Amino acid sequence: MMSKTLDRMDDEDDESCPACSLLGREFMARKEVISRDLFAHAERVDELPDGFAYRFPSTDPWPVKAIEFIAAEKQCCPFFTFELVFEPNDGPMWLRLRGSDAVKAFVLTELDGIAPSLEART
Repeated sequence: MMSKTLDRMDDEDDESCPACSLLGREFMARKEVISRDLFAHAERVDELPDGFAYRFPSTDPWPVKAIEFIAAEKQCCPFFTFELVFEPNDGPMWLRLRGSDAVKAFVLTELDGIAPSLEART
């Protein structure tokens, strides 16, 4: 995602700070695509102890878009833990981005203003 690195958010472990392998224009182009094609369509955002959960409809095209996002992001941002959860009875799909405190801060910084704000959560 956007910043090359983040300052350490805590001293609880020796995990290095998140660093996206995309830089400059390549990073900005990727951020624009995921913002426009995925996160701008999140119905809700929930803060988790170790990250964020983004709710989408479980109907097409959202499952495919989420899987494509995960496949691409794990190449450039290997510090994320990704979870894709489908609620029963055609309920919503949740895309969860998890990690250390530094990873959580990274997501908050990079997706601020793209997905529904945390204050707008229901």
